[in-house]
Amino acid sequence: PKPKTQNPKPKTQNPKPKTQKMPKIIFPILLIIGFTNCSSSQKSMTLQKSIPFNIVSVFAQPWTAGQKGGGSGINVQMTIQNINQKEITLKDFYFRRKKTAIEDISTNNNGLHVARFINSEEKEVVMHHAHEKEAGNEPPKLYKKNPFMLEKNEGVISYTENGKLKYFKIENIIEKFPNYYPSAPQNKH
Repeated sequence: PKPKTQNPKPKTQNPKPKTQKMPKIIFPILLIIGFTNCSSSQKSMTLQKSIPFNIVSVFAQPWTAGQKGGGSGINVQMTIQNINQKEITLKDFYFRRKKTAIEDISTNNNGLHVARFINSEEKEVVMHHAHEKEAGNEPPKLYKKNPFMLEKNEGVISYTENGKLKYFKIENIIEKFPNYYPSAPQNKH
């Protein structure tokens, strides 16, 4: 009988290919980069504790047009004084989950500004068992998520100071009685 010979070379296991090691290295790096980007975007939305101008008064006033299709909305009026226009530019106003530009409507340098929030016109929606008849329906408009957690009587003003975007929260915004504009004149012919 022949004696059994042992194989002098032990079997080696296949080492893991380098492609399997790469995700283990890349994933933590991507994770760190992701958190860094998130934290830097959060820092850019930080509210200022003080501002380089004076907000004298702020109030919100809903309005409704007197004719069909005339619309409705709410205006936030602000009296803002002592703005160094070489360094400061008022940008946007965040209010009740919406954002709009701030307009300078001042006369005689009185510092009057307004943020006009216009409600989207409610269009008639066709509901029918034949889906072809619903084809003309427009999809609802979705608003971007407001980056600030605000109460109903709070708003955030954005402005640039020497080119850097900043934010300041305004609290206790008073809501005045609505303005109901008169209807359109009747055609007498």
